[in-house]
Amino acid sequence: MIFAKQIGILDRVIVYRAIVSCLSGLLVGLASTVSVEAQECSAIHNVEISYIFAPGDVYIKPGECVRFVNVHMIDHSAVGLEREFNSGILMPGSTAILSFDKPVVIPYTCGVHPPMVGVIVVSNEGQISSQKNLDNLVVSSELGDPLAGKRVFNKCKVCHLLEKDSVHRIGPNLYGVINRTSGTVPGYEFSKAMRRAAITWNRETLSRYLIKPKDFIPGTKMAFPGLKNPEDIQDVIAYIREHTE
Repeated sequence: MIFAKQIGILDRVIVYRAIVSCLSGLLVGLASTVSVEAQECSAIHNVEISYIFAPGDVYIKPGECVRFVNVHMIDHSAVGLEREFNSGILMPGSTAILSFDKPVVIPYTCGVHPPMVGVIVVSNEGQISSQKNLDNLVVSSELGDPLAGKRVFNKCKVCHLLEKDSVHRIGPNLYGVINRTSGTVPGYEFSKAMRRAAITWNRETLSRYLIKPKDFIPGTKMAFPGLKNPEDIQDVIAYIREHTE
């Protein structure tokens, strides 16, 4: 009986030692992974995923990384709005590190509800001026049709309202946008690029912006790629003007 007990004790010791060995190997593996990540990232910028509507924008240089940290109580993920990246599902307290090696502008969303939106700007030059891109965007001289513009605005309704004293959605409420300075609507958190652009919105500037938003204001977190048809652009501007002036 004593001999059987001794064997049982020895078996448990062996098992315990095996568990300790496995845990030690796992910790070493994790440490080496962190070390590799640290070597691959010249700098790491944190973005916390929570219930707050906007996580803010991230400006980094090639070779730097963004670390998404889920500080909320439910599962979340972070996704580039044009599917440039996907952090995968992040459990509460977990993280995902993503590296960016080339200059790029990526609007992204994270969380579940409400959606959090931001933009990652990877550039060697820091904040890029939109003035470089103005000459390449040709504006139509034709005036638009508000009735046709109402149909075009259906593409905008997912993110924008056009109602006096109404709320913001993923994008700001566009009521009163004509003759307003970019990035100045109270209650909405604009990208740094939009605030710094300080553009007065009128027919010409809206036309240039709607051709390709990312070219007109690099760093904007507006994910919409733009309107290809010049008539659609003038029609939707005519519709906005009619409902805000």
